[in-house]
Amino acid sequence: MRVPELSCAAALLACLGCSGGSSGQDSGAPVLPYYGQVQALLQQHCQSCHVSGGVAPFPLETYEDARSHAQYIANSVSVRRMPPWKPSEDCRPLQASRRLSDADVATIVAWATGGTPEGDPSKSIPYLPPETGLPAPDLDLVPDQPYTPKASLGDDYHCFLLDPKLKSDAFVTGAYIRPGRTGIVHHVILFEAAGAQGAAAVQLNAESGGKGWSCFGGPGVPPDLSGPDAMLRLGQPPWVSAWVPGHVTNSLPAGTGIRLHRGAKIVMQVHYNLIEAAGPDRSRVVLRLRPAKTKLTPLQTMLVPAPVELACPRGTTGALCDRTRALVDSARKYGLEAASIPNVLLRLCDKTAADYPRNVGDGAHITTSCRIRVSEPLTVYGVAGHMHLRGVDIRVELNPGTAKAQTLLHIPRWDFHWQDAYYLEQPVDVSPGDTIRVSCRYDNSAGRQPVVKGKRLAPRYVLWGEGTTDEMCLGLLQVANR
Repeated sequence: MRVPELSCAAALLACLGCSGGSSGQDSGAPVLPYYGQVQALLQQHCQSCHVSGGVAPFPLETYEDARSHAQYIANSVSVRRMPPWKPSEDCRPLQASRRLSDADVATIVAWATGGTPEGDPSKSIPYLPPETGLPAPDLDLVPDQPYTPKASLGDDYHCFLLDPKLKSDAFVTGAYIRPGRTGIVHHVILFEAAGAQGAAAVQLNAESGGKGWSCFGGPGVPPDLSGPDAMLRLGQPPWVSAWVPGHVTNSLPAGTGIRLHRGAKIVMQVHYNLIEAAGPDRSRVVLRLRPAKTKLTPLQTMLVPAPVELACPRGTTGALCDRTRALVDSARKYGLEAASIPNVLLRLCDKTAADYPRNVGDGAHITTSCRIRVSEPLTVYGVAGHMHLRGVDIRVELNPGTAKAQTLLHIPRWDFHWQDAYYLEQPVDVSPGDTIRVSCRYDNSAGRQPVVKGKRLAPRYVLWGEGTTDEMCLGLLQVANR
């Protein structure tokens, strides 16, 4: 079942009447008409979500759209609620901050509080969808057939086989993923399946008659730990790209790319989280490619997970609060392999379940962490974090507790509905012996439980799991060998 989303624009609605806004106040900026700079600012900073069929609750595609929501827009940009920018100031400097400049805020507020003049419609700027910003040669891929998720599963993970039909190796330098049904798509991950993993993906797809296959926890192909970099991704095939709610970063840093090998397949894993009627989905992918002979730095994804062990808050009893029962329930929902992950993560991070106390008070401040030791020289270009609905704070650090400590990413007010990947303004070199730590904080109190179909769920012992109402603590880094 899908948890109702606040969407990346809910703060607009929540801000009506909030303090600190500029409603009715003179911003000091000239009142420009909509057809001019105001339209351009809304296109650049708002329309990644605020489009018809997008994840936001209303579009901002026309003058009438903007005029009817002008007061909300003025309030939200003036208090810096929109556009969302989650990383805190204690991170290393990041590229492509979506923060509006003071001048841009003043322009929008002056227009919204100064009569919302329309201007000359002949000066309208055509809106270009994000994928049109990926210059040729592009590769447009869709599954052979639409897929209707199984509502009975609640969370349906389904993998699709995409064949780029590459005759030679190439670099992916940009990827635009368009979910077919944003109301039910929780995430999309693209994996490169080459060699034995590619053959396994082809076989799985053939067994279903070309309709794809169920794939909880990964692409559903056998793990491969034979390559020199396989441990960085825990045996999974290399990641090519991903989409999560709020994602807007579609291009890799200049001078970098992700190698796709000749003859390799792409496995597109789509997580459907279902609360509304499950209609057919046919999510698509647009890739920007460059020849392998191009002098680019090859990137790969490094995964840094931590255990999730969220005990029930004080005063809650019953079967739902028993860890063993929670593992049994996970096996029932996702299978034995997925249910083994909580214990695997404990071993990976040199911990036991006893390291996580059962007496957590009201459950509002439960933490976890894991650090891994780097075994080869790497350069970190990008970083992301991932939790679900109970997540509060996530941090990815290099060499914590030492004189060389650096915070690569810190999101102190986690919002599941606004996630993205962030690229460092200056890449960071790491050396063998350095450590990378991911730390997460959760609120598992009674009042923070997810709401499904209008009803708040009862508190339970929460483990690492694939469903939206389960949890994760995952740091993701885009790195290159050096």
